Amino acid sequence: MHTRTLATIAVLVAVVALAAPAGPRASASSPARVVYGYPYADRCPGAGLADVVDRWGMYACNCTSYVAWALLANHQRIDWFIRGSMDAWNWPNVARMAELVVDRTPTPGAVAVWPQLARPFGHIAYVTSVGPNRTIDVAEYNFPGPNGTKTWGFETRSFVRSGGALFIHVPRRDDEPHR
Repeated sequence: MHTRTLATIAVLVAVVALAAPAGPRASASSPARVVYGYPYADRCPGAGLADVVDRWGMYACNCTSYVAWALLANHQRIDWFIRGSMDAWNWPNVARMAELVVDRTPTPGAVAVWPQLARPFGHIAYVTSVGPNRTIDVAEYNFPGPNGTKTWGFETRSFVRSGGALFIHVPRRDDEPHR
């Protein structure tokens, strides 16, 4: 009788588990993106300029530092960075040297690069989703606003036109060959 009771309980537990709502979860086509938790946020001054070099060799509180963190937080490769060469305008060049795909097709988890924005440095953001008509949602630091105004700090923007942007497709760290 004891074995039969345990088997009945096991079946009931399985049925309840299958019947319970799964709740939100990421699918392979649209995984959840980590965009909050940038470790330098509490040190970012109101002017957005901090002469603090982060652990990736970039200036903290800038778009490049934030995107480096977002890639790491989302388990994407950062082994392709070259210290001293990671101004936003140069990310596509460094990515190509590392044989990453750089194109004009936005995808979630890609790095959006606007080389001509905020000259001479350019601007980058982390793509969180792609919407209709190739608009993108992004998370970023220090977006240069209209007419050169500065927005200093973190923000998310939705329905951003992707025209003029390049996209770096950074694979997950799990995709690297194990040696």
